[in-house]
Amino acid sequence: MKKKKKNPALIVIFIIALFIFLFAVIKLGSVYFRYQKEDSVYKNLENYAAVGAATPENEKNAESAYVSPVDFSSLQEINPDTVGWIYFETMDINYPIVQGEDDDFYLHHSFEKEESVSGCIFLDTESAPDFSSDNSFVYGHNMKDKSMFAKLNQYTEESFYLENKTFLIYTPTETRRYEIYSCYPAALDSDSFTYSFENKEDYAKWQDTVKNRSLYDTGVTPDPEQPTVTLMTCTPKGSNYRFLVHAKLKEVIR
Repeated sequence: MKKKKKNPALIVIFIIALFIFLFAVIKLGSVYFRYQKEDSVYKNLENYAAVGAATPENEKNAESAYVSPVDFSSLQEINPDTVGWIYFETMDINYPIVQGEDDDFYLHHSFEKEESVSGCIFLDTESAPDFSSDNSFVYGHNMKDKSMFAKLNQYTEESFYLENKTFLIYTPTETRRYEIYSCYPAALDSDSFTYSFENKEDYAKWQDTVKNRSLYDTGVTPDPEQPTVTLMTCTPKGSNYRFLVHAKLKEVIR
């Protein structure tokens, strides 16, 4: 019996498909290991922040000076741009906050100032480093592995908000608790991205405006006498949009 001849075209197609498959596997593997490496850097930094065991209630001591659970001295030796630490008690957001000389560097560099796809959580350069501005913007990437600020997009669901209403920002001198009052995607040309205001009346009007843009009623009323922190990340809605989480200062522990 004669053996059937193999079709050369099919062999070529098979080889090409095999190379494409192997390339995809290698590419995905490199992305996975890169994410793992960068995540481990931030996990190691958590050793400088005993925030999981410390809340404003047990940090307060009328007979002694405020002692932060975050070792800012050591963090600032690693990166002098360190200005704070953000911590959600109810979900996995637990990172140092830096403030660079511009708003581009930390999009692509880690806390240790090495090139990084994850970047770093950073405070906008227009904001006061002690978070005293009327509206301080804190940015983090929306990473596919759900690290950094990716979880903020889950605030599209009211049920998620109800389980994650507040967060803490630690500074070298105090602990600041914030209460979220509005969550929604916003176009980059929106006045939601206003940084400063002429007076308290303008600030109060802005607060009411962004409060009304929330995807649902949080039941929290912003206070023009208290500053806002706006957490910001990319959103699946498109490159011209960002997902915003506005929160008012609720409590300060010094």
